Amino acid sequence: MRVKREIIIATNHYEGELRVAILENSQLVEFYLEHEIRKTLVGRIYKGRVENVIPGLRGAFVNMGLKKNGFLPLADIPELEVFDESKVEIDHDSKHKKEIKPLLINPGQEILCQVTKEPIGEKGARVTSYLSIPGRYMVYFPSASRIGVSRRIHERKARAKLRDIAKRIKKPDVGLIIRTSAAQVTEQEIRAEYNLLEKKFAELETKARREKAPVLVYDETDILIKIIRDMFTHEVDQLLIDDDDKYHRLIDYLTKIAPTLLERVRFYRGTTPIFEQYKVEQELDKLLEHKLWLKSGGFITIDQTEALVAIDINSGKFSSEQDPETLIFQTNLTAAAEIARQIRLRDLSGLIIIDFIDMIDQKKMDIVVRELRMCLENDRAKADFAKVSRFGILEMTRERTRPDLLHTLTEQCPICHGLGRVLSRNEISMKIEHAISEKASQLKGRKVKLIVSPIMYDFITTSRVEQFVQLTKKYQIALDLKFDNQISLYDHKIFIAM
Repeated sequence: MRVKREIIIATNHYEGELRVAILENSQLVEFYLEHEIRKTLVGRIYKGRVENVIPGLRGAFVNMGLKKNGFLPLADIPELEVFDESKVEIDHDSKHKKEIKPLLINPGQEILCQVTKEPIGEKGARVTSYLSIPGRYMVYFPSASRIGVSRRIHERKARAKLRDIAKRIKKPDVGLIIRTSAAQVTEQEIRAEYNLLEKKFAELETKARREKAPVLVYDETDILIKIIRDMFTHEVDQLLIDDDDKYHRLIDYLTKIAPTLLERVRFYRGTTPIFEQYKVEQELDKLLEHKLWLKSGGFITIDQTEALVAIDINSGKFSSEQDPETLIFQTNLTAAAEIARQIRLRDLSGLIIIDFIDMIDQKKMDIVVRELRMCLENDRAKADFAKVSRFGILEMTRERTRPDLLHTLTEQCPICHGLGRVLSRNEISMKIEHAISEKASQLKGRKVKLIVSPIMYDFITTSRVEQFVQLTKKYQIALDLKFDNQISLYDHKIFIAM
């Protein structure tokens, strides 16, 4: 059955924030959040300086001008990982043109490196010296020679045609991975993008020669353009956005690079907030929940730690009339699909341990694992699976390219000092602003009293003054902000002052 895919983009004028929801058959499966003050580092290229080489870690720490030095693995051979034959079909003529060797560097040496994983917790960013510049139709590798074609292009003839095009357009010392979107366009369009990416690399090389380390020499496109470039393909039925300026920016961009997709872009004109209209907001409210109920009556729990993610399945209560083995199988099967969705949605990564309910029939367990893998087929992050143990435990790993949503949406609790996590003050403030916006018709032209916790009072009066001033101007209200020691961090009260 064909999957209906939609991209919903919501903007926030007070916060300079962009939220992107990916829906499959009207169900939220991926969520992206970008803010002006917390833009992603992945994809950025720096001219860095090697601070020290640690033989025991088989890596080096590189000063890139960030809070923490980046970690550069020296034993890895990135080309073998990037040109993964399970994902791309490699041209055999280009397969062994270069002898690939691990990197050799010394302290004090200046080096170009690219962020591949965001910093998280006490760990700095992970970087590579194997640079790449992504486009819509290809990924450009200035220090490789291989050609790979995405296996998501299922027709062998189509892959062969694109491989021949890549051979004609690229220079001998450049590597290319041809992306799925290239199957829909002409050789002229592919060649034009190759020339653009080549120009981008030449510009960053010029800047690197001119500037002293540490310095940023190449920054990835903002999230709006990245979503269009990486996700808005002919498999997407529609893209909706609620901001007029950004809508026209998308139209201008698509006119140049993918005019056939223009008819699938819609400007959302509804009065109900776009995320509420498409039932995304209610799903986002569940994102941090520890316990999730299943339609079968069972539930799953998700626990994230520094070392791993533990997911447990429980059958809940069932009547004596139900066959236990059948119920367990149905619960595991339902849980497998929901776990796959939560892995993508929460962007869970690293080591993931899934504790399925024990089943006597191994064939049924195989069906459950197949369901999990099938539901992760559209996931763009690479995942590896181990065999299910005799205790019903499945171990899997999933690559991390950005902080998961737990670390994005929460911060250390000022009360428990990091032993647990709470919604960040920024997110709580956003919810308060949203609550005022919802009541705007009742509050317009009136004096409004807002009562919050002491912590939120301090945060709003030091970090959110401009946003609340804009809010009062927009809805023509006089806001009287007070705090109450009896109100919890999450709560607030809004009422019309007498």
